[in-house]
Amino acid sequence: MSFYKEILPFMDYVHSIRKLESYLSFDMKFPIKWSLPKNINEEGQLIPYDVGVENFKGWSFVSKVDEIEVSSTLTKILKIIKFNKEKEIKEKLFKETVDRLKTTFEKTDLTKLQKLYFDFESDYTEETLDDESNEQNIENSQVA
Repeated sequence: MSFYKEILPFMDYVHSIRKLESYLSFDMKFPIKWSLPKNINEEGQLIPYDVGVENFKGWSFVSKVDEIEVSSTLTKILKIIKFNKEKEIKEKLFKETVDRLKTTFEKTDLTKLQKLYFDFESDYTEETLDDESNEQNIENSQVA
């Protein structure tokens, strides 16, 4: 596979890729509102930096120059991107749903509204809820 195909999923977020002796540093820029799941923030492998762009925060993901280490680091970056993109879509869906509900409540008779009921089958496990509740907001993270 070509380097281009490998780096394509990260293209919107790559600030730079550097080689530091026997380490690679993937310097990424993410929207300031994005958060990092707690399990991603491993000591010594994730370093915040000032990206110099308003509304963006920089994170350097450092790994040894080794196929397994680099692959693991890229997987973590992809998880952050996927997690936050999904979160943005959910927030948008929530806002749209609230707007529709507001319109429904304004136009619907009270007796019908009192029968309104939502029921979803839960696909969440305790672990999923814990990961989401243990997020670390990028904006509030301190530079070490």
